[in-house]
Amino acid sequence: MKIPLTDWTVAGSWPWTVMQGASVETGAKFSAVTPRIPARVPGSVYDDLLRAGLIPDPYFERNSLLTEWVANRFWSYMTSFPKPDTEGKPVRLILSGIDYHAHVYLNDKKLAEHTGMYRPCVADVTEWLREGENTLTVVLESAPDEMGQIGFTSRTWTQKARFGYKWDFGTRLVDLGLDGEAYLEICADPVRDVSVRYRGDGILTVSAGNAVFRAVLSYEGVAVAEGETDTGELTLTVPEPKLWYPNGYGDQPLYDLTLKTADDERVLPVGLRTLEYRKPGCADPDVLPYIPVINGVPVYLKGVNMVPLDHMLGTVTRERLDKFLSMAKRARVNLIRVWGGGVIESEDFYELCDRYGLMIWQEFIQSSSGIDNIPSKRPEFLDLLEKTARAVLPVKRNHVSLTYLSGGNELMDERGIPSTYEDENIALLREICRELAPDVLMLPTSASGPTEWFDPDRPERNQDIHGPWKYEGIRGQYELYNRSTILLHSEFGADGMSNPAAVRSVLSPEHQRVTDMGADPVWRHHGEWWDTYAYRERPLFGEIGDLDELCALSQYLQAEGIRYALEAHRRRAKTSSPVRLAPGPLSPDPVQESVGAIVWQLNEPWPNVSCTSMADYYGEPKLALYFYRDAEDPLRATLRYDRLVWDAGEVFEGRVFLCDDRSTGADSVSVAAYGDGYSLLPDADNGGLRIPVSFEGNAVRFTVPDGESFTVVCEAAKDGKVHRAVYLFLVGDENKPLPRRPILRHTAQYRTVYGKEL
Repeated sequence: MKIPLTDWTVAGSWPWTVMQGASVETGAKFSAVTPRIPARVPGSVYDDLLRAGLIPDPYFERNSLLTEWVANRFWSYMTSFPKPDTEGKPVRLILSGIDYHAHVYLNDKKLAEHTGMYRPCVADVTEWLREGENTLTVVLESAPDEMGQIGFTSRTWTQKARFGYKWDFGTRLVDLGLDGEAYLEICADPVRDVSVRYRGDGILTVSAGNAVFRAVLSYEGVAVAEGETDTGELTLTVPEPKLWYPNGYGDQPLYDLTLKTADDERVLPVGLRTLEYRKPGCADPDVLPYIPVINGVPVYLKGVNMVPLDHMLGTVTRERLDKFLSMAKRARVNLIRVWGGGVIESEDFYELCDRYGLMIWQEFIQSSSGIDNIPSKRPEFLDLLEKTARAVLPVKRNHVSLTYLSGGNELMDERGIPSTYEDENIALLREICRELAPDVLMLPTSASGPTEWFDPDRPERNQDIHGPWKYEGIRGQYELYNRSTILLHSEFGADGMSNPAAVRSVLSPEHQRVTDMGADPVWRHHGEWWDTYAYRERPLFGEIGDLDELCALSQYLQAEGIRYALEAHRRRAKTSSPVRLAPGPLSPDPVQESVGAIVWQLNEPWPNVSCTSMADYYGEPKLALYFYRDAEDPLRATLRYDRLVWDAGEVFEGRVFLCDDRSTGADSVSVAAYGDGYSLLPDADNGGLRIPVSFEGNAVRFTVPDGESFTVVCEAAKDGKVHRAVYLFLVGDENKPLPRRPILRHTAQYRTVYGKEL
């Protein structure tokens, strides 16, 4: 039986005074530095203080600077509860989320001390309970002094989410709180140490630490297999198994597995799928097997990186997760990389990914720090790292969505060479993964190399690569990705302004004007690294006076950059090929295989003015997410080109490729070009004039018309459905301000046509 603990309060104090209670010198009782206020569990101290009016909104303007004191206090959570009827059974206290170091007292006696975010605090309180009311107190120490984005990875010593210590996409808000459920468990024989493994051919093995348990597998409420064991393990045979596939490759049926002991019952969602890994085509025999093969089908990775949804970690609800993850599914995402500077994600997150067909790449909590990026070997850190792994893997391994594990983010030596399995830190994790999650591939780090950054001059080394994170220019973006030989692009992106409503939500009226971040400290506080106006929009378009116009132009270039990179990678997938539009030689892309791309990033943990995210803090998509969805259409005729801006009278040349995930082919592929290319729908009245186009092999050529822009439309038809790709180009002098009107009209129409689909 589970009894939730509710009605919490919290108060802040100077460090350690809450433990001592009174002054040695005077005997005076120490007072709290805040009133005792209502608290939410799960929750965050910052959220409790905000609701009580004791701090300003830390997400507005530069208010987060006024709340940094919170992390430097001790916080005392309290609740009371009556002694439950235990029927002679043992009672355990479960605090499933503690951030970060806690002293636990029951009826003023110290019960436990706990360190770490990713494993529960469990204590037997059977003999500690008294008749009548019982008082539970959890005292959180001040936040530990840990590395933010800039620092020394080799000196890290905690298992605390590092992004809150300041990262480029967020502020410094070092969270504290009870961010998981708190409850009493009354049970003599709880279900524990569960492992569920599907072997194929309908064979499901179930093991648990319990010597005696019964298992019932049900689908849509009907039992399809059951059995019991007194050895702790049994095999179930599932008739006509319904197999789970990633998003875009099939359905996601989920079974319910009920496990019963004499005194406990637990229900797990279970998906059935076989999982193997295959090496991509590469000259290096030591290349890692990046390709997931699910139910015998190789899967092309269409991924996004995710950071925590909020700095106040305990405030993230299942409903909020659902908003982002269901949006990712609609955007054709099939993999989410849970980045190592964030968190081990929640059970709600994993269950939703199971439901939506989103494969999970879960990193352990380690990340680069800039000054050095060497995995920490500090004994206290390795001890915590092992405890984290041993706590989370027995839970996460049973989720059908878990597809990759990784030692962490951008771990590398002093030469910039990614860490390998030979590193002491990574070797420790690998052995634990082999023991507890043997079916899941653990990568040593991301990027796993053998080099960290893309090197177009050494194609054989571009296996798992990170960067860049900015639009490389109206020529540079296309030159870079046309030369790409990256096998797995596990982190890259482009930056763009947030949605206008999100921008205005954090700015007072006097700051709601176009500026660069060097000139406005409030803008700088919400996105200093991502000042697209200074490096991109102003040099390209000249001075911009309207905030909405800046947001539209900035978002378009972000979206264009991400779309082109994704399509360039897909053109090198085994299921893609040049399309013969007319007699003549075909022009292939580089032959080294692409196995997928993972865009940085889907979301942000607080509202930025500008960021690399494709959706804003409030869950509203930016234009980039729509372009992402289009680029990942399972059947798509894509256009390879060299630049975004052309002179009138030049000969435009591009090449057409068919990206075809399932190798079904297209009934037809066509290409057309239009002048005054404002319209997404070329047959509409404002679609512009059709331009004569010549074809040879898969090459497309025509003379660039006068005007401000032109559009190329590629269509692939299959079974009566048309898959359309629309490419907008500007006409003008690269050394003078470019026309804005085509982008503004194109973007407005795009949102009108497609804006409600995510």
